[in-house]
Amino acid sequence: MLNRSDNHNRKRRCDNCGKAGVIEKRITRVYGRGQNALVIENVPVIVCAQCGASYLEAKTLHEIERIKLHRKSLAKKKSLDVAAFAL
Repeated sequence: MLNRSDNHNRKRRCDNCGKAGVIEKRITRVYGRGQNALVIENVPVIVCAQCGASYLEAKTLHEIERIKLHRKSLAKKKSLDVAAFAL
């Protein structure tokens, strides 16, 4: 069963190649390094199945900046283990 966002994404065109069929995925992004690193989970990224381009929309970038600006009140302290991906 398709929901409204699935139908919307099928009609939506890629900003890179102009073809229809982009999808929205959710990812985790890390901003900064070491003690200053901020992990933002569930960030929406637009991905084109045709050309492989992925990008963040302006509203997402604005929200990321807001989160970074107010990180002390929005972020929760967690210990973080990091593993490297290697083939």
